[in-house]
Amino acid sequence: MVAGMLAVVLLPTASARAQHAAGPYFLTLHVAGGTGLVALGGGYRLAHERLEPELLVGYVPRRLSGGKALAIFTLKTTWLPWKVGLGAARWQTQPVTLGAMVNYTTGQQFFLTNNTAGRYRPGYYWWSSAVRLGLLAGTRLSYGRPGSARTAAYAELSTNDLHLVSALTNHSLRLPDILTLGGGLKQTLK
Repeated sequence: MVAGMLAVVLLPTASARAQHAAGPYFLTLHVAGGTGLVALGGGYRLAHERLEPELLVGYVPRRLSGGKALAIFTLKTTWLPWKVGLGAARWQTQPVTLGAMVNYTTGQQFFLTNNTAGRYRPGYYWWSSAVRLGLLAGTRLSYGRPGSARTAAYAELSTNDLHLVSALTNHSLRLPDILTLGGGLKQTLK
């Protein structure tokens, strides 16, 4: 009897499984913004569709990277504090979005720590050239029927740990020197 009650508590009901299976998954096409020239990925909306963790895989072509083509793997989370309907229920905007990201750039010229690089004296580089921590702020406009798939276009300004530290130590840098513009499309799947 205890096992039966435990199964009822721990195992989701058929309706809960169906709702989870039809959950608010989304696909993302992202351009620029520190994730590569172009990045593809997707994620899952949480917290009443106000939090969007996602994984992006970005690409920088050889002609823009100064050598070999690069792959950039980004874990990104965006918080959508509120949404506003625009006229008909099909249009919505999230006037403010905030988020954070961490990305890893592949390639032999990038290193996790100075010790793994083996080419600089200890303490010369305090940062990892392969990993960046970033913050972002943006806006979004979406279209779709309530309760069905939605398409969203978004734009965001981002910066990272190295840019922020550089701005604090080099006062000649201006905001355009440390901010990166990116944007893209998100398609929810219901």
